[in-house]
Amino acid sequence: MTQGTPLRISPLASRREQSLASFGRRPNPVFSDEYRALISVLVDARKRAGVTQRGLAGALGKASSHVQRIEGGQRRVDVLELYKIAKLLSLEPAQLFGAMAARLDELDAQGG
Repeated sequence: MTQGTPLRISPLASRREQSLASFGRRPNPVFSDEYRALISVLVDARKRAGVTQRGLAGALGKASSHVQRIEGGQRRVDVLELYKIAKLLSLEPAQLFGAMAARLDELDAQGG
């Protein structure tokens, strides 16, 4: 983009996307409503299993701040880590993923 060229933003872009676009940055998907919905499923599953953040982090072989950053939306979870988390919470990975898919479907139905 050359200086003086107007910035084109889709009318469907969120406010956050619009403000970040003005700085030439892409929105971080870790902070999206969809990702927050996934994190809420993980937090609910951990709490239902009676596992603390520290306990889960220890079982993963990570520092307690690792799980804190995941749950705080500051760190993404990859599919292998999601698999391990599910198993450590005594869930089948498909069960955890199914709960995440259901939460995302709810969010879509609400227009989010």
